[in-house]
Amino acid sequence: MKLKSVFSNISKIVLSSLFVTQVFAQAAPQQVPAGAAAAGAPQGAPAWINFALMGGIILFMWLFVFRPQSKRAKEQKEFLNSLTPGVEVITAGGIIGTVTEVKENIVSLNVGNSTIRVVKSSISGRLDTSSSIPATK
Repeated sequence: MKLKSVFSNISKIVLSSLFVTQVFAQAAPQQVPAGAAAAGAPQGAPAWINFALMGGIILFMWLFVFRPQSKRAKEQKEFLNSLTPGVEVITAGGIIGTVTEVKENIVSLNVGNSTIRVVKSSISGRLDTSSSIPATK
């Protein structure tokens, strides 16, 4: 029985504190003289700081995300436009071959004893001679 009364008292305290908080939240703001507000009360940051931070974030995104991505896309487009027969390339699927014919959007690759046709955009890059694949036994 004593435990029940303790919980009852705690619930009354919690409910009364909630009510008092609501009353204080709805109270009218007090009038403060203009000189007192400037002297001791903390003020918010000036608006230009928020704009400067937003500008800094946009500048960071442009410098480190958008500009390098567009630069890589431009280099890839130039590479695909400069494809000529005899160039050894690798496709996005990992197929290595030598370019034999270049049409508008189709590239023919010589892969071993066969020739395959792939879409030009699926060629991911030129195969470096320094990264040669070791021969299997």
